[in-house]
Amino acid sequence: MRGPAEFLDDRVRSGEIPSASWIVADASGVLDAGAVGSAALVPGRVAATTETIYDLASLTKPLVTSLLALVLRREAGISLGEPAVRFLPELSRPDQRGITLAHLLTHTSGLPDWAPLYLRGSSPPEYLEQIREMDLRASPGARVLYSDLGYIALGVILERIGGAPLDELCARFITGPAGSGALFRPGAALGSRVAPTEEACNYEREKAGAAAAGYQGWRRGLVHLAVHDQNAWAAGGVAGHAGLFGTAGDVHRIAREVVSVEPRWLREEDLALITRAQTGPGLEPRSFAYRINRGRNGGPDASTAAGTALAASACGHNGFTGTSVWLEPERRRVYVLLTNRVHPAVRADVDMNAIRRGFHESACRV
Repeated sequence: MRGPAEFLDDRVRSGEIPSASWIVADASGVLDAGAVGSAALVPGRVAATTETIYDLASLTKPLVTSLLALVLRREAGISLGEPAVRFLPELSRPDQRGITLAHLLTHTSGLPDWAPLYLRGSSPPEYLEQIREMDLRASPGARVLYSDLGYIALGVILERIGGAPLDELCARFITGPAGSGALFRPGAALGSRVAPTEEACNYEREKAGAAAAGYQGWRRGLVHLAVHDQNAWAAGGVAGHAGLFGTAGDVHRIAREVVSVEPRWLREEDLALITRAQTGPGLEPRSFAYRINRGRNGGPDASTAAGTALAASACGHNGFTGTSVWLEPERRRVYVLLTNRVHPAVRADVDMNAIRRGFHESACRV
């Protein structure tokens, strides 16, 4: 039987990804872990190891922002049903006043998915001013529309509630209690362990299109020791939607709390909000942190990164750089897959979700 090592090594040999690091674990501990391929291909090859640090991209959302929202709601005595405008006066337009913290967490705010905010700003206030100008794509609560912008706003809200920068709140309430080394803005001392991503921001340049004509903020050379996402990078490297770096072990140490027999720093009431759908009937099932793997027929959704290998109750999240974390609450299992599939360039011909599904199929045999 082919396990994760064989499956992922084949993906490296085929050129689909340069490297991968993974962990499969349950409540008893790590069942399988390893690394294959080259964490760096240019300017020289560097072998990937289980200590390789990856840009976790959108895993920042469930591992930091969502968990902080749950912890701080208790610490500050707030409700996730409260209007976001209470904390962000910037969202005071009539069509935006109905957005709640819960809407931001479940991607049901109606805010657009993305915009090159860095073209007109490099700070949260400048970003929020632009978000305030945007028309909603749907009424709050009506549709699931995945939104980086919603999580950028949510990150600012949490800083205001917590009275500290997001990275400090993360260290105090999440990575510290979890014993995880995940961090924002890795320093030069970690340089040899951090997997680089893309060269010259070419993907983002193309995505921004004609609107970016004359923009002088593009990075040149290999993106290394800095977040790949340009919105997060331009704002200082710390944001609610992206910016976290870590090893597969770092991700596991945070995620395992959700499937633990005896949670240490989350509470039982938090676990249901993380693992069960909080969106309404007929909407894509999303919790306050994850996408739930339930399809329209009630079984596993073959189109997700979890696929049919994991249970319909599985929940998880993907990151653009080639990362993912998925959980099976009933089996108390955690599946972490980290790659830097955007190195040295983003390949449109590679189906990363198919790779994730293949990983989960092989991991279920462990």
